[in-house]
Amino acid sequence: MTTAVVVGAGIAGLAAAVGLHRAGWSVQVLEQRPELPTAGTAVVLHRSALEGLASLGLGTGLATRAIPLTELQLRTRTGVPITPSRPGSGSALIDRSALVDLLRASLPEPVVALGRSLAVRDLPDLRAQADLVVAADGVHSSLRQELFGCAYRATATGTTVWRGTADMVTTGLTEYWGQRRRFGISGHPGGGTNWYATALLPPTPAGSAQPGPDELRRLFGHWSAPVAATLAKIDEGTVLRHGIYHLARRLPLYHRGNVALVGDAAHAMTPDLGRGANEAILDALSLTRSLEAGHGVDLALAAYDKSRRRPTQVAATGSAVLDTLIHRGLWRPSA
Repeated sequence: MTTAVVVGAGIAGLAAAVGLHRAGWSVQVLEQRPELPTAGTAVVLHRSALEGLASLGLGTGLATRAIPLTELQLRTRTGVPITPSRPGSGSALIDRSALVDLLRASLPEPVVALGRSLAVRDLPDLRAQADLVVAADGVHSSLRQELFGCAYRATATGTTVWRGTADMVTTGLTEYWGQRRRFGISGHPGGGTNWYATALLPPTPAGSAQPGPDELRRLFGHWSAPVAATLAKIDEGTVLRHGIYHLARRLPLYHRGNVALVGDAAHAMTPDLGRGANEAILDALSLTRSLEAGHGVDLALAAYDKSRRRPTQVAATGSAVLDTLIHRGLWRPSA
């Protein structure tokens, strides 16, 4: 039986593991965290990702845990429409933790090994022991750096993102732009509101206390009424705050030897187009289908690279352009 080791149990790694397991591979997933996330904010899954997940047998689970994205709209910070409201085109919202849980539940219990730290020195042994190694170890992938060098480390964009939930009812997804900042509000699959905000801020010094919701209210509290209402209802226990990193230098290949890179390990991008989770799922599906073609690992990884490198790098470039447009003053609202 062909064997695979997947390094990382995020969306990309688990989706790849589910695909390989369904294709008859013996799979082991190594995750350094002691447990998988049980809470989080929502992600938008586009039609292609939803169809791909359904092909992995997750259709019923998605139907019970995701909600349709009914409409999308951009507005200025004062509420003036930038674009007309448009339908969600078959997209859906799901909690990131719920998606991870669905993927995890599709694998036999022993497949996922938690609390397994992996040193770079372990990579040669993994490559020798398994027919395939899947590098799904995220934005700061140590495997990517080992294979391609330090020039391909993720770099900070200078933009900070906040995410969380609020106790109020919201439908659709609306983004507000202004003052080199952005605030997004959407429905939440469990009821209530999912929100996110971005701003260009200096980094928080190491060891200092992370600013709380008061920082958000200072930056966004004077914006349109829906933004102010959301800030007033923030569930402070859900607020996440971190700097945004991306892979500024594009990889020349998404594989080396019998190692394939998927998700953020291959193409870490800013969240501005909301494509990260979707591209990770499509990576996993493409990798699985290339291997199922039965032409051997080497040819399969070449086919995977040809299928996924260009579209994901185009998406990453577009996302970086939008980050610059919003946060560095290149877009100026009329209101």
